[in-house]
Amino acid sequence: MKRTFTYAWILGLLLSSASLAQSASDKPKRGGTLTLGIVRDLELMNPLVRTRSTEQSIRDLMFDSLLGIDLQGNIKPELAESWDTSKDGKVYTFRLRRGVKFHNGQEMTSEDVKFAIDFARNPKNAAYGLVKLELVERVETPDKYTVRVHFREPSLPFLSSLTDIQAFTVIPKGSLQEGIDKPARFPPGTGPFRFVEWKPTQQIVFERFEDYWGPKPFVDRVILRPIRDTTIRFTALRAGDVDMIERTPYEWVKQIVDGKIKGMSYIHAPHAGYRQLVFNVANPPFNNKKLRFAVAHAINKKEILDAAYLGFGEPADQLYPKGHAWYFEGVPSPSYDPNRARALLKESGYKGETIEIMVQQGEESEPTALQAQLKRIGMNIQLRVVEAGAAHALHRRGEFNFYFGGGNFSADPSPTYGTEFVCEEDLKRRNNNAAGYCDKEMDSLIKRAEGELDPAKRRTLLKQIVIKLNEDIPELPLVYVPRFFTFRDYVKGFTTDGDGAFRWTGGGVSHTWLDK
Repeated sequence: MKRTFTYAWILGLLLSSASLAQSASDKPKRGGTLTLGIVRDLELMNPLVRTRSTEQSIRDLMFDSLLGIDLQGNIKPELAESWDTSKDGKVYTFRLRRGVKFHNGQEMTSEDVKFAIDFARNPKNAAYGLVKLELVERVETPDKYTVRVHFREPSLPFLSSLTDIQAFTVIPKGSLQEGIDKPARFPPGTGPFRFVEWKPTQQIVFERFEDYWGPKPFVDRVILRPIRDTTIRFTALRAGDVDMIERTPYEWVKQIVDGKIKGMSYIHAPHAGYRQLVFNVANPPFNNKKLRFAVAHAINKKEILDAAYLGFGEPADQLYPKGHAWYFEGVPSPSYDPNRARALLKESGYKGETIEIMVQQGEESEPTALQAQLKRIGMNIQLRVVEAGAAHALHRRGEFNFYFGGGNFSADPSPTYGTEFVCEEDLKRRNNNAAGYCDKEMDSLIKRAEGELDPAKRRTLLKQIVIKLNEDIPELPLVYVPRFFTFRDYVKGFTTDGDGAFRWTGGGVSHTWLDK
């Protein structure tokens, strides 16, 4: 019998797989080595520099953030047990967890947190967290377990920025030297695994930290093996050379779902890939809102998922997915309606001229599906395939009609909305506002939201921002696509978050055991 894939059916299987992975063994077992095949190698051993993507996932094993976050976007305690904010929103006070040990046996104190924040704030150190901490005025340590952070102006997104290690990681005071971005070894962390060695292009080795303040990992060791080629990575899994891999291609996941590949299980990160169209609204032809809406109503998002992702994923109508703390119910968005699309296309004055859609090399399948859909309503769309570096340069100069791109969302929406949708004076040197979108009402909403201290009022303003974005569509949300971890059946208890982390608040390799 031919199997019909629907998103709801696939999602049910995925959730069942996650449940089975956690409950297949009555009691977790301790011991053994977990080997994980990863896409990219480590680049440097500095926990405060380049804290993104694979670098962040690797470092998550050995470093903790001050706060955590659950799958719904709610902030949780981590190294800080509690916190409060002053009435004017300019002072944050954190009370640290007592008895937390660094991997060298030293106890973590407020002086270590202050050192990490000040190090990240120093421009000489090229820390990724510099931007996230730019409003910090000073850091105080009233006592051994209290940290007080003063801001020049209110910064409500600050708490959300502390839910991962991108802003800073807590390391011992004096453990990094200023101006040196490539130390010979990682400074001690407080995470569940202790760094052992790194052999570039071969492996990164960690072992369980017996004095970890939280739940102790089950496995003795974790070995990360960089295997860039997807076929080789999956072949290594099937051969038993690795126990699990990240970013498994969809065609192999489908074979596991179909039962064609035995002895394998899988877990998905449902929102790891966000796909969107970005219109150049500052220049013709997409300075015409009717033309943008014609495109929006012509796109069948479910069809894109079927054509480019074998049905895996879900349609998007906002930056954040349904069920997330920052998804807003009741916000209208343009739906698939080809008749409406054709009417708007006619009203826009479009005469059949060629319009280019820019796409990065290796990402042609989705834009090809979009091209076919837009052709059905009478649009002549041509793909312009460009390598990644050149594409970014063209985006910044505004030299495109519209482009297909990816992205993800932060724990708090303000950093995204406050950079991507505020007016920029020089449209030939676009820093963050790739669409060239400029609307004074939007600027006012963003400014008010950034300065609003009442959470309920701030949420109302952020909802108004989302409503206006869907009315103006400088960017059109398309789909969320998952990333898959696949693993041998003896790997138990592994879960990931929405973005595909190796470890997250409440799960990951630190909660994984081997049933063999």
